[in-house]
Amino acid sequence: MNARGMALLCLALVGGACIAACCTGTPDESLPPEVSFTGETVRTGGTQDEIVVRYYPNSTEPSDYLVTFEISKGGTILDAVAGRAYPNVSAERPIELPVVAAGNDLPVTVDVTIYDRWGRAVHTSTTTLAAGRTGAA
Repeated sequence: MNARGMALLCLALVGGACIAACCTGTPDESLPPEVSFTGETVRTGGTQDEIVVRYYPNSTEPSDYLVTFEISKGGTILDAVAGRAYPNVSAERPIELPVVAAGNDLPVTVDVTIYDRWGRAVHTSTTTLAAGRTGAA
């Protein structure tokens, strides 16, 4: 292959990668409607004072999300993550934050922001769980 052929091949590969990376909206270049989320806290079934917080999208269509969260107990940060990737999230496969030892003495606070693949913050919430409580987040 000559130099011109090699240059055209490189240009085609780079152009294809750019199109795949840049064209993520609809054909008219608008973005699809934002997906909303519903939070839930549940006991793990293991230790009585362990809970898990889940966020369910109102869509059955799988999509990728980035999640930033902070979990604290009595003002002490237990876990904090910025931009954790959660691939293929759907109503059947929700976002699940790490298990938290809730305890009976101090409330647990969960701050979360969920970003869609276009960088839009589609869910932001702060939930404080009183000792021994679970339910909607």
